[in-house]
Order: sequence, then structure tokens, then C-alpha cells
Amino acid sequence: MMEGTRRDSPRDPALAPAPAVVVGIDGSRMAIDAATWAAREADRRGAVLRLIEVVEWQADATDHPEASDAARRSRSLLRRAARRHVDRAAEHAAFLVPGARIVRQVLEGAPSEVLGRASDEADLVVVGGPVGGWSGSLLALALAARSSCPLVFVEHAGDARADSPVVVGVDGSAGGDAALRVALREARDRAVPLEIVHAWSDTPLDPYLEPTVDFAAFAPDVRVALDERVAPWVGAFPEVEVRHTIARDRPEAVLAEASRGARLLVVGGCGRHERAGLALGEVARRVVLLAHCPVAVVGPRWRGPGRSATAGAAPVADPTRPAAGAAG
Repeated sequence: MMEGTRRDSPRDPALAPAPAVVVGIDGSRMAIDAATWAAREADRRGAVLRLIEVVEWQADATDHPEASDAARRSRSLLRRAARRHVDRAAEHAAFLVPGARIVRQVLEGAPSEVLGRASDEADLVVVGGPVGGWSGSLLALALAARSSCPLVFVEHAGDARADSPVVVGVDGSAGGDAALRVALREARDRAVPLEIVHAWSDTPLDPYLEPTVDFAAFAPDVRVALDERVAPWVGAFPEVEVRHTIARDRPEAVLAEASRGARLLVVGGCGRHERAGLALGEVARRVVLLAHCPVAVVGPRWRGPGRSATAGAAPVADPTRPAAGAAG
């Protein structure tokens, strides 16, 4: 049997039709926490839990026999260490979620590409939070750009109750709309309320001018504009109780506070004031670091709910657009 595969391989036809929750494993405590959270999530969804550690390895660059032999030994050691990491995470998840169906894999390649390909057929990709801030988190940035499904960071498992809400940040951008669509489905499937958070202005003013501006007078118009923006999506989920939080503050501060006790916080990868093409904007990065619960980031390649990136499924109807052939 090849190293990195087991009888619970994805090739098993009993597992193939099931959705998957993918977890990136790296041997850290945070990866085990991510696997535990993902195991409960996979169990709730009736999905397979797919634990993957990626060994970065390039083809041998020399024909020298001794060097080639040393490279093979190093490669084997890396794979064995990765297998131990995956097994440890799987055993921990299986202990806490006995019914979990777990696929364990050690694969080779660039982690963002390997996990990105796995995302094409997954419900979620789950990773631990960025250790030590964002200085060493190029993987997270690259994966946010590549992932076809929401990318969940589990830095804090949170202390949510069964009725705790899903929270979503909405800012009038396309990324915010995508986050709202994901959050509505997550709230519906969990049978919990959805809290829509909108930080409508964090523009600093001269301290001598600020007292002269009546920001309260702007708030009703902001609320009307927000309601108009979200109404088509919210109307498609009448079973979801929706709450609103509107604040004049920095978005990451408002969202971090709203995440206390939440089940999940959902944000778009790039907001309205951030440069187009960013996979993970500054607000999303700060939210991941500051939030008190798992954070789902909906990146630019999100394929939409219920769609497979490789199956060619029909697009999901957008309630904000008229149907094809409609008058108007």
C-alpha cells in the first residue's frame, strides 16, 4: 500500500458521493483544534472529514548518488512526520466525534495548490489561525486566493451556545454580498439567528470639526440603504431570524465585538475600500486575528452554494437580478 493512503481513501466508492470538509494539517496544536472543529462541522453536515498534510518537495536536482540517496531519506522522513501529524489529528477528532468518517492523506506539492484543488469539491476548507500574526502566513493569503469554497480560520473555537448567532459583515461590496449568501445558509442550516453587521463610517475627522457633525442624522439613511442592499438575499431565507448592528467605527472592531459568543463569523475576502484583486484585504486579515470565534472568509473564487467547480453545475439564481427574459 502506498504511503499516504489507507482503506478510507477518497477512492472508496462508499465515500465518494459525500461532501467533504477539508482540514490543512501541519503538526501544530492549532491544526488539531481546527480538525476538532471541522469534525463536528462534518458530522453536522453528514460530510467526510478529509485531513491533509502537504509535504513540499521538488524533484531531485542532482544525479550524484550520495546526494540523491540523502534526498530520498529526507523525503521519507518528512512523509513519516506528516503521517504522524495526520494520525494524531484524526485520533483526537475521532475521540471527540466518534461517528466521524475520516480520510487521512499525506500529499506532495505546493500547499495552497493542493488544498485549493481539494476545495473544488469541498463544502469548507479549515485551517488553524495564522501563528504569530500575518508575517509568516503566505499560505493563508495564497489559499484565500485559490479556494473555491469558504476558508475557515479556527484560532478560537469560541464559547457559543446552541442558539448563538452566525455573524456576517456587510459593506456594500461584491465580497460582502457573497459573505451574506454564505452566512444566510449557515444560519438556516444551524437554525440560529443571523446578525448582519455594518460599520458605515470609520473616516477620521479633525477633532475640532467632529463635534460639529451630526452623525446621528445620517444613521436612518444608512439603515435604509443597508436594508435595500440585503433585502433580496434575506427575502430568500424567510425562516432565518435577522438582526442588524450598525455602527460608526472600524469594521474589524465592530465585527470582533459581535463575534463574542457567536457560532461563526463570515466576511468577504476584500471590502469596498480595498484594492480590487486582493484575495484577502486588510479588514479580513484583522478580523481573523481579532475574532473570538471561527472566521469563514469568502474569497474571490468562491463558486457559489451548491455548485461544484468541476461538475459544471448550473449557476445559483441571484435574487438581485431579473430572471432571463424578464421585462425591465
